[in-house]
Amino acid sequence: MNVFTALACCALLTMPISSNFAETSGQKQSKIQNKISNTNKILEKERSKSKQLSKKVIVTEDKLNEISKRLHSTETKINSLTSNLNKSNEKKRKLLIQTNQQKDALAQQMQALYTSGKQSHLRLLLKQDNPSDISRTIKYYEYMNKHRLKRIKGIQVQLDKVKLIQDKINADTKTLNELQAKQSSRKMLLKKTVAEHESALKKQKKVVYSQEQKLSKLKKEESRLKGVIERLAQKNRKEEAERKRQEQLKKIASQKATPKTTPKATKPKQTGQVVSRRFVPNKPFSSLKGRLSWPVKGRLTQKYGSSRNTKQRWKGVIISAPAGSNVHAIARGKVEYSGRLKGYGYLVIIRHDKNYRSLYAYNRSVYKKEGQIVKAGEIIAAVGNSGSQTNSGLYFEIRRGTTHHNPAQWCR
Repeated sequence: MNVFTALACCALLTMPISSNFAETSGQKQSKIQNKISNTNKILEKERSKSKQLSKKVIVTEDKLNEISKRLHSTETKINSLTSNLNKSNEKKRKLLIQTNQQKDALAQQMQALYTSGKQSHLRLLLKQDNPSDISRTIKYYEYMNKHRLKRIKGIQVQLDKVKLIQDKINADTKTLNELQAKQSSRKMLLKKTVAEHESALKKQKKVVYSQEQKLSKLKKEESRLKGVIERLAQKNRKEEAERKRQEQLKKIASQKATPKTTPKATKPKQTGQVVSRRFVPNKPFSSLKGRLSWPVKGRLTQKYGSSRNTKQRWKGVIISAPAGSNVHAIARGKVEYSGRLKGYGYLVIIRHDKNYRSLYAYNRSVYKKEGQIVKAGEIIAAVGNSGSQTNSGLYFEIRRGTTHHNPAQWCR
C-alpha cells in the first residue's frame, strides 16, 4: 500500500509540471509563427513599396527622355536659325555696302554734271556750229541719262533685296525668341523632373536587398542584354542568308538568259516584302582600333574587367560625366536598338561592320531611332542615370558577336 501510495503521489506531482511545459512550448511556437507571419507581411509591404518606387523612377526617366528629346530638337532649331540670321545679316551688310557705293557713284556723276554743265542742255546744243557735234552731244546726254537711270534702278533693286532680307531677319528673330522662351520653360521643367527623379531614386535605394538578391538582379539584367544581342545577331544572320539567297537567284536567272542579249539593270519589283536597309561601312571597323574617340568626355570610374561584385566583372566601362552631356557615336553604323532595357535604362546599340557593336547605356534620353544610319561623332543620346543608377554617367561596351572587347584598346 505504501509503495502504491508513493507512486500515486509521484504521478500527481508530475502531472502539472508536464502540462505547464506543454503550454510553454506551444506558446513559444505560436510566438515564432506570429513573428514569421509579421516578417512576411513586412517583406510583402517592402516588395510592394519597392515596385511602386521602381514604377515612379521609370515614369520620371520617361519624362526626362521626352523633355531631353524636345530640348535637343529645339537646340538644333535654335542653332540653325542663329546660323541663318548670321548669314542674313552678313548678306544685308554686303548689300548695304554695294548700295552705298552705287549711291556715291551716282552722287559723283550728278556732281560732275552739275559742275561741267551749269548751262541748260538747249543752250549747249545751240552753241554747236557743226551738226555732227550736236548729234554727238545729244547721244552723249542720252547715254548719260540711261546710265543714270540704270544706276537708280540698281539701287532700288538693292534696297528691295535689303528689305526682303530684313523681313526674313525680323521673322527669324521672332521665331528664335519664341524658341528660346520655350527652351527656358523646358529647362525649368527638366530641372524639376531631375529633382523628382533623384528623390524617387533615393527612396528606392533605401529598400534593403540582400547580397544574393542584388547578384540575382544583376544576373537577370545581364541575361536580358545578352538576349537582346543574340536576337540582333540572329536577325543579322537571317538578313545575310536572305541576301545570299537573292544573289544566288539573280545569278541563276542571269545564267538562264540568252547570251546574245544583255539585259539592262532594272530595279527589283515591289512585291510587298519589307526589306531592311542594309548598312555599308566606309571603313572596316577593325582598322579603327586604337584610333576611335571616346563617346563622351569624362573620367573612367569603372574599368573593363574590374570587379563588379564577388562573382561578376565589368564587361564594359563606366564614364562619369555631367547629366545631359552629349553622347557621340564612336563610328559610322546602323542603330539596331534604341529604347529602355531594365537595368540599363535608355540604351542605344549601334552595329558596325563584321558583326561589331557598340553599346551606350544609362542615358537620360536617346535621340536616334532603330534603323537610322549614324555618322562617326554624331550625337545619339544624352548622359543620365537611368536604370536606377546612383550617379550620372555612360555605360559603354564594344562587342564582336557575343565576345566583349576592352574599350580602352579601341578609344583614345
